[in-house]
Amino acid sequence: MISVAIVSSDPRVEELLKPSGLSVDRFARETWSAASIQSPPAALMLDVRGLPQLPPALTLFRRDFPGVPVVLITSSLDAQMMLEAMRAGVSECVVEPLTSQSIDAALRRVIKDTGNSTCQVFAFIGAKGGVGTTTLAVNTAASLGRNHKGEVLLIDLHHSHGDAAVFFGAEPRFSVIDALDNSHRLDEALFRSLVEQTKSGIDLLASSDRILHASVDSARTRALLEFAVRRYRYVVLDVPRSDVSVLDALESVTSLIVVASQEIGALRNAARMTQTFGHRYGSSRVRVVVNRFDPKADIGQADVEKVIGMAAQSLPSDYRAAVDALNTGRPIALDKDKKLGRAFNAFAGELAGVAKAARPAGGGMLSRLALRRA
Repeated sequence: MISVAIVSSDPRVEELLKPSGLSVDRFARETWSAASIQSPPAALMLDVRGLPQLPPALTLFRRDFPGVPVVLITSSLDAQMMLEAMRAGVSECVVEPLTSQSIDAALRRVIKDTGNSTCQVFAFIGAKGGVGTTTLAVNTAASLGRNHKGEVLLIDLHHSHGDAAVFFGAEPRFSVIDALDNSHRLDEALFRSLVEQTKSGIDLLASSDRILHASVDSARTRALLEFAVRRYRYVVLDVPRSDVSVLDALESVTSLIVVASQEIGALRNAARMTQTFGHRYGSSRVRVVVNRFDPKADIGQADVEKVIGMAAQSLPSDYRAAVDALNTGRPIALDKDKKLGRAFNAFAGELAGVAKAARPAGGGMLSRLALRRA
């Protein structure tokens, strides 16, 4: 049976849900904390009537269970509260007067949207420039695409002059900027026209060749990711480390992979980034990969883990093979005879095998609901 968590001190809410046939766990709002819920429910219904703002426990709940949709119960569509709700990733809003039909419909909408998805989202972020972040993102996507053709999407979130398309030998007509500019009206037909189907069997939403002079707000990036995860089994993100608007939109990712190298500057940056991302998104979703690892280098594996304060994976270095793959537009992960290709395949398989699928639950629908009463 589908289980729903309700945080409310009003017993009538649970009574109104009885006809729906859903299993309900109710928590008193005054004593509720994120730790009260041990396993992810199908949805969380949070009663905020009479509160001036969203309870702090919601932020912790969204960190621990990023794929669980949240439905608010509110007395009115207060503009400030709606803005807070969208930022917190709330999916739906039910406004008084409450009825069994309105509550059940809101829950069924979000449960239907999230229930059948197995999409996993992997975000690659470089600790500094030149550590091979795009190489790792591209080869992870290519490796996943070998067994799941048409089910893998790589998004180059560098708004301008990203390199992912070069690795696939592709020359896309459209870019991620076109998708972000149209995030409010994305549908299947439009999205299919924007992505590039590569020879490697994955879909690519590439970076733009034009310089973007204005920043893109994080809500549009969230909307794009929300749309993409409903259509793919795997979504891989090549993320610019210096774009705050992109970094603010990563709540839905399954794993954030910080890419570093065996140099003290990269490792110190990696240490800061993992701490920041761990506090914001949960440490269980953050990992570090040391690319082009040289076992003879002065900084060894133990030194790496001491600096960053956590375990780190490493991938071998093969400069000639990597350059040859780049020049031919064929990811090295497709070459099982190469040591580096086998390493990328092993990494991608482990990443997809152990990560728990997560779904975004906020942004798009609430922004429409703010214009009408549930």
